[in-house]
Amino acid sequence: MLRRIIQRMKKQRLPLGLALGLPVVLSACSLLPAAEPVQSWTLRPATTENAGPVTVTDLQVLRAQAQDLLSGRYLLVVPEAQPISVYSGQRWSASIPTLWRDYLVSALQRDSRFARISSDAVRIDARYELVSRIDAFQSEYRDGQPVAVMRGYLQLIDSHSRAIIAERTLELSQPAEGVEVAAVVDAFSLLMAQASHEIRDWLLRVSPGRS
Repeated sequence: MLRRIIQRMKKQRLPLGLALGLPVVLSACSLLPAAEPVQSWTLRPATTENAGPVTVTDLQVLRAQAQDLLSGRYLLVVPEAQPISVYSGQRWSASIPTLWRDYLVSALQRDSRFARISSDAVRIDARYELVSRIDAFQSEYRDGQPVAVMRGYLQLIDSHSRAIIAERTLELSQPAEGVEVAAVVDAFSLLMAQASHEIRDWLLRVSPGRS
């Protein structure tokens, strides 16, 4: 086979080195590295809250704003006295802004005090919008133990006038019960449950979208 290739290259007056290199290139192309296995994680669903009659209606939760690594699916970790990094081979089931939005939508829809709750994933007009920015959604090591940390900013917007009705910061943390990734994910589930309770209480105080 190689002799026929060399004879053909000679007839075409091509460099012999090209003919000799061809089988090497072809064989190298078949040696592909094995793909790294990836574990996908999601948050535990929000619980159902039968807390009274409908109070807040007609609210749309927008996908959160985020920059850099916070806009992706990485499970982020900050070792003590080290820059931010990622858990190798570990991902969220969706990007962090989408994970945040979908959890809040589910929590509001499962609470009896809220009605006509939607997200910007569908084309539905709503009188009010919940706009958010994520500044941190990561595991931070403190005294050798991981702590789930969330920092962000919220604004309630009148979608007709574009006026800001209310705004607030959000900063929460939840220690993990172990250093394993599963324990860290459990801490994030508890953290999001706590965050959703704070956000719902805040909306009930400031929202004019009452039934």
